[in-house]
Amino acid sequence: MSKKKKLKPEILTIDPSTAMLERFIPLLSTAELELLQLELSKPLYPSLRINPLKVSDPQNAMVNWTKRYGWGTQPVPYCNLGHWITASPQPISKTVEHSLGHYYIQDAASMLPVELFDFSHLPQNALILDMAASPGGKTTHLISKTADKALVLANDSSRDRLTALRIVLQNWNSGHTAITNYPGEYFGAWYPEMFDYILLDAPCSMQGLRATDAHPLRPITQKEINALAQRQAKLLESALLALKVGGQVVYSTCTLTPEEDEGVLQSILERFPGAVCIDPLDQLLANPSPGLTQYQGQPYHRMVRHAARLWPHSFGTAGFFAARLTKTGSIQGKHKDPPLRALHLTGWYPLEDAAIRKLVNAIDTGYAIDLEALLEQHNWEIWQYKDNLYLFPRLFLDHFSELPVQSLGLALGEFSAEELQLSHEFISRFGGLAQSGLHHITEDELILWMRGEDLSYRTEITALPPVLIMVDPYGRIVGRGKPTAGRLRNLLPKRALIH
Repeated sequence: MSKKKKLKPEILTIDPSTAMLERFIPLLSTAELELLQLELSKPLYPSLRINPLKVSDPQNAMVNWTKRYGWGTQPVPYCNLGHWITASPQPISKTVEHSLGHYYIQDAASMLPVELFDFSHLPQNALILDMAASPGGKTTHLISKTADKALVLANDSSRDRLTALRIVLQNWNSGHTAITNYPGEYFGAWYPEMFDYILLDAPCSMQGLRATDAHPLRPITQKEINALAQRQAKLLESALLALKVGGQVVYSTCTLTPEEDEGVLQSILERFPGAVCIDPLDQLLANPSPGLTQYQGQPYHRMVRHAARLWPHSFGTAGFFAARLTKTGSIQGKHKDPPLRALHLTGWYPLEDAAIRKLVNAIDTGYAIDLEALLEQHNWEIWQYKDNLYLFPRLFLDHFSELPVQSLGLALGEFSAEELQLSHEFISRFGGLAQSGLHHITEDELILWMRGEDLSYRTEITALPPVLIMVDPYGRIVGRGKPTAGRLRNLLPKRALIH
């Protein structure tokens, strides 16, 4: 470890604050400090991650988007669906693709944690817990990496953050997610050795040396850092208790403070000796940035070095920390019963076979979409609440059927005047399968449509399905239109509008 160095004059004018830099300078060599100083003088480009549930050919899609929007792009080296947008005449949040969930805008550093999981041998009926999920970017990444085949329990302890999480997952259109609102510390006692994979992107001090929309810089005291580190260790302990033997936990933070990073890993290795292994990441990162071996004179366990400490100059990102832990032995902990509330007590009930057959026939007649095949392929059941129909994952019903949730599965549609109107979410995900019930719009109409305006419509409507699947000149599914006398009523949700 090098001696503390004086800041160069130039670094005093760089955001973030000198105080934050002073905290980290003792951890860097002279050469590394110069690289950090140079990197912090450069812009932090926005980045996006493509949604493979909606984009069948991500590579070709990026080529098309680059031409259409005049982007300059650069791939994120550790995420094959991630791209920096180095030039863009218009904000990348103002495209049809972003509005409809074809990609998610995410800081490139935040793409690292999910990439660390080894999903190459994904167990059948895999269960995944995202312990601190909001706003949902990493949850969508888990869905993408597992092809929406695993059940992802997206939990966040803050009720105020659930709306953002719900909107992000609605836009991504996964059918195998459930949103819960509990302290992450409870899951180890509620569900011991239940999950195959757990992501803990822990609440932290956000000392990442670069401000992003998701992680603004803020002053921090040592007392706050210590308190955060204690909570992070409790969360990680809960995650390990809830993890199956042989399963993986990825622990990550958007801070570079050792107390919240290597210090937390050290406390876990001391707490559960012989039951936890920190996995090497050399094969996953082309430019590995190992964890610290000691801090303030206190040595760390040799395995702590296997973590990834992403200084901004490592990959051109904000500062970040991540480690993958494999549970190698059983861990004993206290068991407590989780909260229980059967779905039927809240008004939900499974659709009966006769109603399902009627529904399958209606969707086949209106759109030539084989709903029965989708139910089998994705292991869904149809449940109803009042006039609303949802596709519920059987994995949830098998393992967590009485756990109260804030949201579950994928909206299928709703009954209006005894007619089924397919949901925006279902059409956005599966509208490309339709052979009928389609309405193609022009480039000029597309601009009006994405603003939320209705379109004129003069075709005879008697034989049409209740809603039409709208298709733009580029072949993109752009929502639903309800045919009425002389017009197509725009049913795009507010979140999808481009103003």
